[in-house]
Amino acid sequence: MSDNNYDIAIIGGGLAGTALAYFLTKDGAKVLLLEAGSICSGTSAACAGRAQIIESETPEYLDLVLAGLSRLNGLSTELDTDLEWEMPGHLTLLFNEDQWRQYETLTRRLNTHGVEANMLDIPALQQAEPYLQADSCIGAAYSTEGHVNPFKLCMGFANAARRNGAMLLTNTPITGFETQVNKISRVKAENDSYSADIVILAAGAWSGKLAKLAGSNLPMRFTHAEAFVTEPLPKVIHHHIGISGFYEAVHGSERTVTLGLGQHPNGTLVVSNAIQQAEEIDIASTAWGMPAIARACSQFFPALNRARIMRTWAMPSPFLPDFLPALGWLPGLDNLYIAAGFHLAVPTIPILAESIANFILHPNNKKSFSSLAPFSPERFAANK
Repeated sequence: MSDNNYDIAIIGGGLAGTALAYFLTKDGAKVLLLEAGSICSGTSAACAGRAQIIESETPEYLDLVLAGLSRLNGLSTELDTDLEWEMPGHLTLLFNEDQWRQYETLTRRLNTHGVEANMLDIPALQQAEPYLQADSCIGAAYSTEGHVNPFKLCMGFANAARRNGAMLLTNTPITGFETQVNKISRVKAENDSYSADIVILAAGAWSGKLAKLAGSNLPMRFTHAEAFVTEPLPKVIHHHIGISGFYEAVHGSERTVTLGLGQHPNGTLVVSNAIQQAEEIDIASTAWGMPAIARACSQFFPALNRARIMRTWAMPSPFLPDFLPALGWLPGLDNLYIAAGFHLAVPTIPILAESIANFILHPNNKKSFSSLAPFSPERFAANK
């Protein structure tokens, strides 16, 4: 049995967990992070690294995304890690007039916030992406967008947290919780248990099961998403490219492909997503997924037909019923905090993790970016 008592125990070593460990230790907290696998081995490992902007559905969420984007600009220096941060921009391919009108409205909204965005007809689209076969499109919406290496972002946060004194334990799956008077007193793993004043669930798609194990409720949902990485190639893609309807597909569609691809600084292409509904977490690629993504990629980029696939992955893509994150104290336990279900994770996690750290350590201090109240898990209390 471990005699160490921590101020905060974080469960989950992905983007959210490592970011929280960094910001909490930066503010002086004694932090333990517990990860069932290795750092950045879950859903964060399958993240494309996009710092999306145009998918921000509401003005309030756009403000949050833009604040997070500004935070990302200086993180390489702050974390002393080359995060491969760049701003390639994003092209959303459009296929009918309804989509064109929808994205005209979105680009105008971005313009009012000082974000570069505009509509591209077919000649402009072909000039922007010479290798794109755009016969089925009527054009595209361009928007400013950033890109980061998600592995380096996770490891940057993790290493900075270690330098601040955090204890990070990997290959430590959680087996249960001990509770006393509406509080978690110890977090139990296979070979030890750990005490902490506050426990944070930051385990992505696994957070629902862990909340249930602790006796609380979180209606975490997920789809099964697949993608692949190609061999390094000469420059063939100049923006991140996706098709309209991406998040509608990710959030629970029947089996489908919603194409997204971008070229990383090392020349590899990350090509996603084959999506299907899922009731249980499965990290195995399916027989239909890789061929379906490859066909979609070949339809729009015939020049890539002979590119070799180096690796594939499959991961749960987590979301909550209203597609917003759950950030707050879980009902039923006074010291169990949830930070999961992030929407537009790359641009929002840095700013939200900093706000959460401030909220937990200084609950009466109002310096956080904004109120976390709209994301409280209390909104799901009626679903118990």
